[in-house]
Amino acid sequence: MLQHNIELEIILKNTNLKITADRSLLDQMFINLMLNAMDAVKEVSEPCIQLYADQLNENTIELKVLDNGKGMDKEIQERIFIPFFSTKSSGSGVGLSLCKQIALLHGGNIEVHSIEHKGTAFTVELPEVQLIEE
Repeated sequence: MLQHNIELEIILKNTNLKITADRSLLDQMFINLMLNAMDAVKEVSEPCIQLYADQLNENTIELKVLDNGKGMDKEIQERIFIPFFSTKSSGSGVGLSLCKQIALLHGGNIEVHSIEHKGTAFTVELPEVQLIEE
């Protein structure tokens, strides 16, 4: 993130979390979310992206990608997971719909919360969390 002067903060509330999941699909989901976050903060004076992970409850892990970028209005938030919808002139509109499908495939969900000119948070909840035995 140095070449873009973006501060990256990683917050792991529990370092012993383990997810039973398809790694390549989760990699793709988080690549899409990170690229969107990087795009959202490109015009912010002090760009920052946070990655957050914690155990939400006994059976669920919560993963978040947060940014302090341009944010989205409610109308856009309601449409961003629809295939082929994009706010980018060069966007295909498949990235976030793919993220939604990956989360659902793993028995989880993805949601967005955004405030214009403040930032956006994508929250992914996935089941089947196991603590690593040491």
